[in-house]
Amino acid sequence: MSRRRTCNSEECLQMLANELTRANTHFYFREKLLADYQQLGVPSDFWDYTLAAHSSIALLNLCRVYDFHRDGINLFNCLESIGKGALDQAKRNQLGDYVGLCGPKSQNPLVQSLRTWRNNIIAHYNIKAALDRAGFDKHNPDEPEEMLRNLIPSGFKILEWCSGLHGKATIYARFAPGKESYKSVLECLRKGVRKGVKP
Repeated sequence: MSRRRTCNSEECLQMLANELTRANTHFYFREKLLADYQQLGVPSDFWDYTLAAHSSIALLNLCRVYDFHRDGINLFNCLESIGKGALDQAKRNQLGDYVGLCGPKSQNPLVQSLRTWRNNIIAHYNIKAALDRAGFDKHNPDEPEEMLRNLIPSGFKILEWCSGLHGKATIYARFAPGKESYKSVLECLRKGVRKGVKP
């Protein structure tokens, strides 16, 4: 069955950009909150769950972008939908590189790691990984933060390249509006610590 060629419209590109924006914003919150972790006196269980929640949703959003299911809105389907006939050789070469990065047989180690995490931890909790998490981590040493830090910018780069083929040259928003609002939350916590309010 042929791949559906419906994933290269501006609407689909924007949907993928939205996933990346959400991933990037959650990762940003995670990094900023982590930097204040020790100073705020918030109970560690609350803090640990908050940081884990931001990491988990960021990874989930990123997994959707780097998925390759034929019915999904993902980078691979977007790239596969591009008609090669209208491209010059340089653009064909670039397209081939991006397909290689995002395709089912990607040799990129971070893409491979992301998919391993997706299949064993994020979308499905594999029993072998669940019973031997230390073993899973040993055999999959790439940290989720490294995947997020590298694959989010790569995703935006690919989307903006695709948009350029439409003559749009769109620069997609990297973060959700109001991303600095976390500072208000931290300031409230700091005030509580200074006043000696017990969490």
